[in-house]
Parts: sequence; structure tokens; C-alpha cells
Amino acid sequence: MPQVTNVKIDQKIQEKNDQIAGRIRQKRQNFDIPMIDIMGSVGSGKTSVLEYFSREFAKNQKFLVINGDLATDIDAQRISRFGSKCIQINTGRGCHLMAFQIEKALDTIDLQKYDFIFVENVGNLICPSSTDVGADKKITITSVTEGPYVFRKHPVTFRMSDLAVLNKIDLALAMDIDIHEIIQGSKELYPQLEVVPTSAKTGEGMEVFAEKIGLSIN
Repeated sequence: MPQVTNVKIDQKIQEKNDQIAGRIRQKRQNFDIPMIDIMGSVGSGKTSVLEYFSREFAKNQKFLVINGDLATDIDAQRISRFGSKCIQINTGRGCHLMAFQIEKALDTIDLQKYDFIFVENVGNLICPSSTDVGADKKITITSVTEGPYVFRKHPVTFRMSDLAVLNKIDLALAMDIDIHEIIQGSKELYPQLEVVPTSAKTGEGMEVFAEKIGLSIN
């Protein structure tokens, strides 16, 4: 058996960040605008989900999307094709978005024009989970292409999540993945965490996901 050593580092280094996150919540509450922080690995389908929402559910509501990426605006360009307003934040070496970056972006926007804000965090399943960006909920998007052990390998992320999405279920057969087995295993690990199976490509499960986060689908 391999030897495993757990090293816990518990330092309060985000007090300033949390203060800014509080200001963001207060500002949004003044305009009654929900905000969702979407986390997930590169390739999990975060952008595809936001493309789907923008294409299918933006007829009677205006979306603002804040895209976090190390160096490019590729995701913002993809999503904005469907009418959502996108603000790109490039973090350079930063592995996640911080509240001050979100606040700075929101300061450039007339929030009265929007009904819903999405934060597409930098692609990884580690750093974004423990940083508050002032959102109402943290949603983690994973996919069947990440294999059957992703819920077990990232306990902090899924414990911090208000909802999890298992995306790309249209590829389950090709990947030899049992969707029900993965979801059942996640429930054993995180009994309070709801997992919604989806395919942003086919649309399966996307209305359920939208309803869970309070999007109007009509």
C-alpha cells in the first residue's frame, strides 16, 4: 500500500477578498440580480453550457457572463455569439478569479440592464472552490470524459458546491461510463449534494439544470 500523508494548511488569507465579496452581494441585492459561480476543469463543458443557456433561454432575459481565463477570450467570443454580454478577465498565472476582479468588472456595467449573472471561473477543480466571488451559489460542472473517480478525487470542491452537473452524458456509452453508478457514488460521498446529469450538446437535462439555478425557461 502506498503511504499517504495529508498536510493541512489553514490560513486566513482571504479576509479582504471576503469583504469585497460581501460588497458584491449587497450591490446585486439592490438590483435583485442572481449570480452563479461556475467551476469545472478545462473541457468539462462550462462554455458549452453557457452557450446553450444563451441560445435557448435568453429570449426574455438578459445574461451577463464574466469569463475567467489565463490568456484568451475564446470562451467569451463563443458565448457572446448568442447575445449574452461577456466580460473577459485574463488572470495570467492566477488559477482562479478573485472578488476584486469581479467587482471591477461589475463597476463597468449598468446592472439594471441584466437579469442574471454567470461567472465562468478559470478551468480547474482546485483553486476556485475556496474563494468567494460574491455569488449566490457555486456550481461544479464535471463530465463523463473525466472518468469515474472525479467526485472522489476532489472532495473540497464538491463539498463547497451547491449543485453538481455531470455533463456530456451523450458520451457515456463511448467512454464505458455508468452514469447511475457515478451519481450513486457521489451521493455516498456527499449526501447533501444533488447531481444533475446533462448534455449541453443534445440538451438532455439542461432544463432541469436551468430550473435548479432559477433560470426562466419560457
